Amino acid sequence: MKRLFTLILLMAVAAGVAILLMRTVARTEVVDLFSAPAPVADVAINVDTGGISVDGGVDSALTARITRGYAFWGPDVTTTASGGKVTMTANCPLLGVISGCSADFDVMAPAGAIVNVRSTAGSVMVTGTSGTVTASSTAGGVAVIRSRAATIMASSTAGDVRVEATTAPTRVQATTSAGDVDVDVPKGAYRIDASAGAGSVSIEGITRDDTAPRSITASASAGDVHVVGR
Repeated sequence: MKRLFTLILLMAVAAGVAILLMRTVARTEVVDLFSAPAPVADVAINVDTGGISVDGGVDSALTARITRGYAFWGPDVTTTASGGKVTMTANCPLLGVISGCSADFDVMAPAGAIVNVRSTAGSVMVTGTSGTVTASSTAGGVAVIRSRAATIMASSTAGDVRVEATTAPTRVQATTSAGDVDVDVPKGAYRIDASAGAGSVSIEGITRDDTAPRSITASASAGDVHVVGR
């Protein structure tokens, strides 16, 4: 029995080394460029494995740099543009994840476009936009910064969530199951629902008013919650 256990352990170590080699030595990266003509009003991105970065620009068109990484099985990337809506997806085959399959999206979109982005395994960042933002990650951090959006929805299952608004939003919802939540908004009166299952909650520089037209929901199941008005 001891020899069998030792053999299984050695096989597991060998398999781990083989996977590591596939993900490093044999890994290839390919960069694709995509553009959508003006006017673009709605951007949706859904990625299996990889990061997403969306920056608000002055142009009403959209440009994207898509970096596909893989050893043997690459991601299936699709991009469509129709009626002012741009949709981009990247899916890795089941065994592709083992070989380091990923797709990273760096997007320059019109500042006023609606942004709806999601990564299953990767970080998400939306910067300098003013349209409604919905950003989420299952395993990764989520950040919505320098935002001028009226509605901001940011969530993660396992990662930190940060929202930084430069103009007072009408609604902010920032939640995570495992990580910290930081919400930074202009000073003023807000309806606030802030909670931390296993952590601390701090609220600074905000006037709490249950009748205010603006609302902030911030929660962390396992982490700290910090809401600040500046």
